[in-house]
Amino acid sequence: MPISLYEFAVLEDQEWVLPVDDNYFEVFFGLDGRVLDTWDPPVMQRIADDDRVYLYSDFPWLGEHAPLLRKPAVDALAASLQPYGQLLPLRGEEVWLFNVTNVIDALNKERSQIVTFEDGDILAIERYAFHADRIGNAEIFKLPMRASSVFVNDVFVDRVRNAGLKTVSFKPVWTSDEAGSADP
Repeated sequence: MPISLYEFAVLEDQEWVLPVDDNYFEVFFGLDGRVLDTWDPPVMQRIADDDRVYLYSDFPWLGEHAPLLRKPAVDALAASLQPYGQLLPLRGEEVWLFNVTNVIDALNKERSQIVTFEDGDILAIERYAFHADRIGNAEIFKLPMRASSVFVNDVFVDRVRNAGLKTVSFKPVWTSDEAGSADP
């Protein structure tokens, strides 16, 4: 059976929730799959603009590497999220960070289109290919690299859709039966 993987995506006019202190962006980019035993929740705030109306979201946007959830999403998904990471409270807004601790070295570097820095570190991945056998049935995971996107499979996407959560979107990034991207 083919595996399809997705990243969280932002919709036009979807609400954003960002740290009040810009230094905390580094904390979010630095989430590397480790369990956070001590957590000092940063203060977060909704982006506001008098000239623009933002759409309420049960997954307000911070980035594809750090999913945020509002209470309806936590209530609907907490049990299915638990095997893959931690729900961590944030301050200022009633939102939780999902710290993904399920890290899988599943990127097929030979079949992906990768842009690197001069030292070989990954700058961006323009087209993903994965080793499906390494992913297995994992519904949620991230790659062992700085600021990795959080990847989810069809099962998780269906859970979100069936829960009736508002203003959440997923961008398809890979399917195991795509020509040239399945494991040899």
